[in-house]
Amino acid sequence: MKKVFVVLLSLVMVLSLAGCGVKEKIESKVSDAIGEKVIEDLSGGNVDVSGDTVKIKGDDGTEVTFGSTKWPDSDLVKNIPEFKDGTIVSVMDSEEFSMIIIEKVKEKDFTSYYESIKKDFTKDSYEMSANDVISYGGSNEKGYSIQISYERGKETLSISASKIQK
Repeated sequence: MKKVFVVLLSLVMVLSLAGCGVKEKIESKVSDAIGEKVIEDLSGGNVDVSGDTVKIKGDDGTEVTFGSTKWPDSDLVKNIPEFKDGTIVSVMDSEEFSMIIIEKVKEKDFTSYYESIKKDFTKDSYEMSANDVISYGGSNEKGYSIQISYERGKETLSISASKIQK
């Protein structure tokens, strides 16, 4: 009888420890589901929360993704050069508009990217340089526009791209 009691007690302890991990997973799933429902009610679209990434799909089939830390793969972003240095900290991406925030960007890496952008996006272009900020914007023959902004002190690069509305 003692052996049975010890085995049962051991089993209860093991299950209670394992239950903590299960409980956290369940709480996370419930939290995601509640968040999805709230965003769906506000936006009117279908929402999928996966970790730190939120994807909203509208009734018309358009999709917007927020929160990723990876270079987007939308058709829009495929039409601009990928910046491969630094650390992506925030992405908002759709087929019409994308914004990527990258930190820990060295000025020499930004300058190389900046020169590439200036060669590819020459229409309706502008340049601005102040003490701590360098900005450039322009469009290309394919109908895409880009705006980049680099903050020297923070080593932060912002890239915004969009399709030009006709």
